[in-house]
Amino acid sequence: MNFRLGWLLLAVFLASCDGGSDSEIDASTFHPPVVVPPSSSAPMATAPKTLYGPEDAFDSKAVSETPSSKAQTIKLNGTIMPFTATAGHLIAYDWHMVSDKANPSWIWMEAAIFYTAYTRDDLPREKRPVTFVFNGGPGGSSADLDVGFLGPKNVDEKASPGNLPLIDNANTLFDRTDLVFVDPVGTGYSAAISPNKNKEFWGADSDAKVLRDFITRYINVNNRQSSPKYIYGVSYGGFRAPMIGRLLLESGSGDYVADASNKPANILTGLLLNSPILNETTNCLGFYVSCAGAVPTYAMVGDFHKKATARQGKGIDAFAADARNFAANYDGLYHTVFSGVDQKKPDRTKWDAFVKRQEGADFLNKLLAFTGIGKTYAPGDGEKDNPWIANPNMNPAQFTAEFDPGQGELMLEDGRKFLPKEATDPAFDRTNDYYDGIKRYQAEFISYNAQPQWHYVGFNGEALKNWNYEPDPTLSLISQDRWGTAMPDLALGLILNQGLKVLVQHGYYDLNTPFHQSELDIKNAGLSAKIPVKLYEGGHGVDPYDTGSYDRLMQELDAFYDQPQAQLMAATSGGKE
Repeated sequence: MNFRLGWLLLAVFLASCDGGSDSEIDASTFHPPVVVPPSSSAPMATAPKTLYGPEDAFDSKAVSETPSSKAQTIKLNGTIMPFTATAGHLIAYDWHMVSDKANPSWIWMEAAIFYTAYTRDDLPREKRPVTFVFNGGPGGSSADLDVGFLGPKNVDEKASPGNLPLIDNANTLFDRTDLVFVDPVGTGYSAAISPNKNKEFWGADSDAKVLRDFITRYINVNNRQSSPKYIYGVSYGGFRAPMIGRLLLESGSGDYVADASNKPANILTGLLLNSPILNETTNCLGFYVSCAGAVPTYAMVGDFHKKATARQGKGIDAFAADARNFAANYDGLYHTVFSGVDQKKPDRTKWDAFVKRQEGADFLNKLLAFTGIGKTYAPGDGEKDNPWIANPNMNPAQFTAEFDPGQGELMLEDGRKFLPKEATDPAFDRTNDYYDGIKRYQAEFISYNAQPQWHYVGFNGEALKNWNYEPDPTLSLISQDRWGTAMPDLALGLILNQGLKVLVQHGYYDLNTPFHQSELDIKNAGLSAKIPVKLYEGGHGVDPYDTGSYDRLMQELDAFYDQPQAQLMAATSGGKE
């Protein structure tokens, strides 16, 4: 699932400021990878301009692991915190083939992964958490989650021309954790290393494995073996995070370089899943399954636009509870009455008979009250009179079109908003996005100078179009079917580390990854007692820009980092009324 918050604001400001051109750089010669801490300011060696297609890859001689870095500060809650901003590539290796972890052979190179890191180097590393951040898509880079979202800086809308328009970000997680923003293969400046090709890492398991291997590489290079470790994933990032986590836990500390201090390794402490798609196969947007998981989101959207009437003055969480109860009834009717209506070979027999009875009329009237779509039932109403009669299992895309045709289509990522006329919904956009405005930020704030001919790929539509959900049976201890689902990985991760902390965050108005579907997926896996789901008045990729009570979200994130799992589960899921 897409999450394109966009570098648009920053790009606009950078474009309007003087002195923003990229500087020319010289090519450097290739050196075999070595384990060194980030300390210098050096560019990537010369590489082809095209790195992002299915068949593309780096030549190993074009890869340098020497990062660029710059000392910075941030003031949070009255405290000035020094930190180092670092950017560059690290090579992910097939660790199961590597005998010397400190000096892995070039033969086992998989991909050169680009990352941006912010680290408090003045604090003890064994106690300072480090969080690896992944965006969704699949095909999304991590840049959307950095400036103005989780990273230490935000865009200053009052910046003078010529100045880099940045201010301290009050919503950053940096007061709790070091942050490493990771660009998967084919995004940012990341690409496979020949003879591998990008498309070999465009699959659920191959993606998770190469990103696990990158994390291992980062830990070894930066001596973070004993640091508490978290993975933060947004949208599809919330799908890949449990897979990466499970692979890390299965591998244990065997792939780590020995810690000279002999401190015990910390493999994985927690998973933060923001607007995750946990199971593609239970999502009625793409499969012939019940849309009960989306119905409460329909209700929240209908209420926001004042078309639904079922709330009747209740608090938002009480209304969400009512919507869940209605969704349970909806699901029961789906399985007994209307599951055949939207199949390839529709069978409306049971549904058409049900509509003519009083219980059918009552059900249609409740759909109207909860969603705002349709009309009060009148005897003789048929498919042309009410869209719910035409299709009672309306998926989110159909809901956006039927909600208010006079105004246009709702946005899947945030049902509070209507799309501009003739616009493509971002959730269905397969074009490439290039965030070239990021180059000035990287050059001035981090001292990283990308090759002038390179594009920073914010979103790679080719990756999304070519993505493969087929499981790799060689990559898991799990015997059950894992096609299109991360739930077995999540369950096994909680077994391998019984103290593993997991937090799921959702926006009430997100039609792309509906909150109740995650609740159902977690419940059906028997994990409700271990995984809290927190809800907010926001859309997809719950962010600081348009989410109500974001201060509460920050408090809950603080608690997540500070508290063990048992204390986290003491709080009820959802938000405050």
